[in-house]
Amino acid sequence: MPSTPVRGDSGAPSRAPEHSGAPAHSTRRSLVRAAVWSAPVVAVALASPAAAASEVPPAPLPDQRTSDATLSFDTFVSWSAQWVGSTPTATVTQVQIQNQYWHASSVGAPVPVLSVRVCYPAAAHAGAAPTAVSGSGWRFVAAVPLADGSVDYVFTWSGPALEPGRSTPQLEYVVPVVASGLVGEASAPNADPVRR
Repeated sequence: MPSTPVRGDSGAPSRAPEHSGAPAHSTRRSLVRAAVWSAPVVAVALASPAAAASEVPPAPLPDQRTSDATLSFDTFVSWSAQWVGSTPTATVTQVQIQNQYWHASSVGAPVPVLSVRVCYPAAAHAGAAPTAVSGSGWRFVAAVPLADGSVDYVFTWSGPALEPGRSTPQLEYVVPVVASGLVGEASAPNADPVRR
């Protein structure tokens, strides 16, 4: 087998074969096999320009979000309080919101401000301002009556931006009515609303 001198890294001559392992000639069978394997690639390549020229935009996926942060409830609990004899006269509620670390497929963005709405059913006859509100950065905004007789209590939180994976301080407030079956919603300018 003939070989050609080749210089390696050291500069010393070495021997390498002159030919590769590929056959020197092609058979009809190898040409047909290559054509069969390349046909789908050619078909896809030819179809792509027509699809790209289409003026109809693709439909958005149902789970696509327009926000860059994801909120969740760390805490959302209520219980009866301020008893007169054996009858409660108030409801204490605690809320804590987390800016989840992951948003879609990447790390979420900080949340500078957020709001929480807690809906009291019509049967609770709510509407009076909370008698106590605590939690750093939290403040009561309004009790908003709704058409069905229920009332939304609206609170906002602001402070140093809530980084991904972090939670707000806990909000605790007391409303002078007895209520159960409360529903909460948290939202932020850069996060989709979340309900619980």
